[in-house]
Amino acid sequence: MAVDSPIFKEPVVTFGVLTDVQYADCDDRIASYDPSKTRFYRGSLNQVDEAFGHWEKPGSKVKFVLQLGDIIDGLNRFHGGSHLGLRRTLEHFEQHSSIPTFHTVGNHELYNFDRKELASLFYESVMKINVPLEMFHPVKPAEDYSTSTTPILYYKFSPVPNLKCISLDCFDVSVLGYNSQHPKYQEASKVLYSKHGHDVFDDWDCDGSLQGLDVRFQQMNGAIGEEQLAWLSQELKESDELGQKVIVFGHVSLHPDSSDWNCLLWNYEEVMKVFHQHNCVIAYFSGHTHASGYALDTHGISYIAFTGILETPPDTSAFATVSYYEDRLEVHGHGLERSYSIPLQGLKDAKGASSTVVENEVEQSPTTVKVEV
Repeated sequence: MAVDSPIFKEPVVTFGVLTDVQYADCDDRIASYDPSKTRFYRGSLNQVDEAFGHWEKPGSKVKFVLQLGDIIDGLNRFHGGSHLGLRRTLEHFEQHSSIPTFHTVGNHELYNFDRKELASLFYESVMKINVPLEMFHPVKPAEDYSTSTTPILYYKFSPVPNLKCISLDCFDVSVLGYNSQHPKYQEASKVLYSKHGHDVFDDWDCDGSLQGLDVRFQQMNGAIGEEQLAWLSQELKESDELGQKVIVFGHVSLHPDSSDWNCLLWNYEEVMKVFHQHNCVIAYFSGHTHASGYALDTHGISYIAFTGILETPPDTSAFATVSYYEDRLEVHGHGLERSYSIPLQGLKDAKGASSTVVENEVEQSPTTVKVEV
């Protein structure tokens, strides 16, 4: 007689997710890439407040929030509003200090600030919300860096003992946030030149003559560098040994079936290969594409792209409440965001799987993954 597996009725932890706030003190305007969409620059902060209003309702168990990048828009830099825009936006997160927000870096932050300044501004914000040290231990950025070194913008935290969250810096190798003499800028510019055939910076931000998966090679994307990949692998190895599960998050998409290809990380295959060498990763969360997307890879890892707040009309919303159970992930989408029920029993053993191949074609979402639009 078969014995049903236990159903875990209480989540291990519950948290919020939102992305692409892209606040700017600007009038609404039509999105240049899609004339059917409107960008609500000032209204985006109302969307943040609505999300926290839901998460702070009596009986809510939300413990923290993941902000998946592009917290302010690049327009701020054109009228000297970068610092004011970021400060105004962060205040809408900091006033909810009982639910700390963990940020990941997006391309729009790097349109406004270099990496040194951005690291200091985010550190100041984190220190205002008093995150418990057993959950996260922030490192104060150095006051001075050499021309070839910059602050590290990737990190990890553990909201509960058996779950680790890892924030990736998807612009580690990039032409954003570095001066043109920095080794990582030069590495990135060589990649873009090899794909586009020219060195016109602004024209690196379009498909141009690129086709297929090569459309990801744009200056609004980037790559994970070798040091960060090694750090990621070591963190996943530690989680394997501790019996932890891991949720990874970053601004740019990793799986080709989770978003438009022009929103993919340049070296997404290398990152997925690292995931597949370990048993602990259950999901990767991203923003950037401004639309909901889902993919499941051959190792049972889910890749979820979340809807951007910026293009969400004021009469609706776009955020998610995620509950991690020992046997599943429940993603409750609000407003324009999708909902998912994702079982975790299907995770494959990395030790018995090939670590050299990443499938570009994902299996269709199985019936055990329930998606609600």
